[in-house]
Amino acid sequence: MNNIFKKRFNNILEKLSNDGFNGMYITNLTNIRYLTGFTGSAGILLIINEQSFFLTDGRYIKQASEEVKNANIIIIEQDYLSEIKNLNVLKNKDKVAFEANHMSFMSYNLLVKFFKNIKWIATDLIIENIAAIKDQYEIDSLKTAVEITDLVFTKILEHIKPGVNEKYISAKISYLFKTNGADGDSYESIIASGPRSALPHARPSDREFKKGDFIVMDFGALYNGYHADMTRTVLIGKPNSKHKEIYDIVLESQLSGISCAKSGVKCSEVDNACRSIITSNGYGDYFNHSTGHGIGLEVHTLPRVHKSNHDLLKVNNVITIEPGIYLPDWGGVRIEDDCLIRKNDCLPLNQSTKDLIFL
Repeated sequence: MNNIFKKRFNNILEKLSNDGFNGMYITNLTNIRYLTGFTGSAGILLIINEQSFFLTDGRYIKQASEEVKNANIIIIEQDYLSEIKNLNVLKNKDKVAFEANHMSFMSYNLLVKFFKNIKWIATDLIIENIAAIKDQYEIDSLKTAVEITDLVFTKILEHIKPGVNEKYISAKISYLFKTNGADGDSYESIIASGPRSALPHARPSDREFKKGDFIVMDFGALYNGYHADMTRTVLIGKPNSKHKEIYDIVLESQLSGISCAKSGVKCSEVDNACRSIITSNGYGDYFNHSTGHGIGLEVHTLPRVHKSNHDLLKVNNVITIEPGIYLPDWGGVRIEDDCLIRKNDCLPLNQSTKDLIFL
């Protein structure tokens, strides 16, 4: 593990050096975890002139000593900025990056007030772009999260029947995650049935399943801090021609995206590979979200897979591919896999069947 965090630290040092920075002031806890391993809820990481200092409060004395890699641990006795000032490691006219998208205006003003002679430079997504390319530890953790998600999908099917409500299935999924090796849910499961399945991000309700309902189930296990994110759509009762039509179009769309995705392909091209199938079948207006996103220590990370993002996919990106069709007052279908980007192809990590299951 130490070698993994050392490599990540060296990657950020190289990036900062190439961009002309002496260091970086990091406040986002996900990014702090990525660079140090710290899993607590309070801390700041200062990288300066190839040294690093992790500051936290007295609640985390033991935890920090066990978890934090590649940083000097400072347990604060007053406020963070006073403690940093006492370290005397920031030198006159040092050029230091900060995470502009994670810092409040008030925090920025305090930073500038405390360190008037430092050149504080607003930056965006420096660490997130490095973290978008997964190392082997991350890939292994994501694979385990996906394996647990697949297992829970097989177990939850027996509980889906007319009269059962969405909240019950969501709660049962959470229970099954924790009893099958996961840390918990990646996020609150989306369990949406009947007309509610046309709401891409519906929260579970008291609605009971009925014959003829599509049920969109978007859920994922959390393992080692890494988030799986899978969607399967099942049906109560036998499918009619409309069910088959919509489901088959979405499945064709999703498989087209998987076939397209590989290193060197634009994210927008993957989106188009999915969207063009749905559009050519007359349902383009009913696919109203992006095709996917990166996953990792957060459930939505880089890269973003949408029609306006022309960044190239890279080896060891892990992305979702999740097209859908959502017909108001009728229902919807979404199919989603977590996919490892490789040099010449894309490997879906999920093994759950994508055949239409009707219960």
